[in-house]
Amino acid sequence: MPPEMLNEAQKAISAEAQLQHCYRKMQAMAINPKVKAVIHDLLLMEEMNEVLLRSLQKKWIA
Repeated sequence: MPPEMLNEAQKAISAEAQLQHCYRKMQAMAINPKVKAVIHDLLLMEEMNEVLLRSLQKKWIA
């Protein structure tokens, strides 16, 4: 994988972590159970995205 692509993957991983942090804060503030459930689903999706990005990055570094 070109170094530029590895760099972009690392940026995306950092962005995912920041987004997850925002979702966790939003979930803590949410009162409506349906809103909490949607935010929970969004958080799970971003966690999976991070796992996939890390997997891609590790595959090409090794």
